[in-house]
Amino acid sequence: MNRRSERGSATAEVAILVPTVVLLVGFVVLVGRLSTTQQGVNSASADAARAASIRQDPWAAQADGVAAAAETLGDQRVSCAVLDTSIDTARLEPGGIVTATVTCTVGLGDLLGLGIPGSRQVTSSSSSTVDRYRGGS
Repeated sequence: MNRRSERGSATAEVAILVPTVVLLVGFVVLVGRLSTTQQGVNSASADAARAASIRQDPWAAQADGVAAAAETLGDQRVSCAVLDTSIDTARLEPGGIVTATVTCTVGLGDLLGLGIPGSRQVTSSSSSTVDRYRGGS
């Protein structure tokens, strides 16, 4: 075989391989970010529901639940472009259930430094039973 006829084939292989590897790495980073965020949001909703279920006053339960969710996400280094935490205190009574829903909007524009716009919402809901034997209401 003639070496001159193969001279451009290595360049063509690299030109095809490099973008493919970059896209693969970007996909792995994306999946990792979303997985980490989902785990953090799951923990945040559980912590928010538990913190709210301990309080007796609905306003205090709301405040404690929102603060617990933000603290958990901060501890786990989960960064949300938009964080929405809602606490359902309709059954905030001994033996009742408090439900927390946490929604974190994750920005994806910084992946690979390409500046591609986009985001993804990650949501989790958790419930916590209010202690049946706590005092007062």
